[in-house]
Amino acid sequence: MQIHIQGLTKNYAKSRGITGIDLLLPQRGLTAIVGPSGCGKTTLLRTLAGFLQPDSGSIHFGERDVTRATPQERGAAMVFQNYALWPHMSVFDNVAYGLKLRKIPPKEREEKVFDVLRRVEIDLTEVRKRKPQQYSGGQQQRIALARALVVQPDLLLMDEPLSNLDAKVRQRLRVEIRSIQQAFGITALYVTHDQEEALSMADYVVVMNEGRIEQAGTPEEVYRKPATYFTAQFLGESHTLQVMRDGKRSRLVLRSDDAKLIPVNSHEERGATGAEAHLPASGGLPQVRREDGGVLFLGEVKSRLFVGSAYRHMVTVNGQTVFVDDEAAQPEGTYWIRIPDDKAYWFEETEERNETGGKENAQGDEDKEVRSA
Repeated sequence: MQIHIQGLTKNYAKSRGITGIDLLLPQRGLTAIVGPSGCGKTTLLRTLAGFLQPDSGSIHFGERDVTRATPQERGAAMVFQNYALWPHMSVFDNVAYGLKLRKIPPKEREEKVFDVLRRVEIDLTEVRKRKPQQYSGGQQQRIALARALVVQPDLLLMDEPLSNLDAKVRQRLRVEIRSIQQAFGITALYVTHDQEEALSMADYVVVMNEGRIEQAGTPEEVYRKPATYFTAQFLGESHTLQVMRDGKRSRLVLRSDDAKLIPVNSHEERGATGAEAHLPASGGLPQVRREDGGVLFLGEVKSRLFVGSAYRHMVTVNGQTVFVDDEAAQPEGTYWIRIPDDKAYWFEETEERNETGGKENAQGDEDKEVRSA
């Protein structure tokens, strides 16, 4: 069933909530909501669950208008960040609670509980005796997921369900949650601040900022084709160089702390960039040049950190800083930093400022060429 959200707004007395949210959740798909703290992710989730009433807008579950419906009337189930399992109840009773409220007969209730616990890989031997706190964090999360799934909800809502777990358990449970969601064929909404989690699990990704949707699309679309500067910065390892417009000559120039202007010609359309070398660097080298469909900037490696899979180098380009990963540790010195045309994006800012940058890192060759995607 499709979930259709239109013009949804919810504000608080002293803070912004969400404003004008328009969203269509893919049927039987998993949609991930990402964004910084305070951007409205949880407000959107709780409004969909019925815990909060919107100030305006509408929510439709299929053909049903559930905008003013109670949580019980919506047919949604929620998995909370802190599991929210009842400590005085056994695991079996925790999972069976929703079925009991719906007056499902005991025999059928037992069958449904055991079936869903098997699917989330919880041993059935002592689930009638053991309490949730006697299980590990990862197991408790699966129990909480089973409790939500057993009622066969129209919409499964998950509010940062893995944030309390260690990195290895999170990675394993990402796969398990995704597999379970697909097996049950449930439409799901997953809120997280972890961009890797969102990109690896979701069919559809929504990036939020200051209570509004910044961009929505498939993981590949929002990562490889950011529509706004915020999205480009928030998702992935983005590298940004600020440029400004030289009104006298109608050209773009690299911003610099020492007032040196390096022209950067642009086709003025997103995804297309160009550059010419007008200002020589020390030793007679140009600081910006075009080569093989990309823009090359002369940069200086100032320091580096080992981050596990690579060495992360801090590189200054005309007074600005970018971070470049390489498998090898490069010594301090001057290098060419390359951004291919098809990997670069221009974003207009206020005061007629532009930003260009990219994501992803690649190794350099003898010329120390580094791609930015």
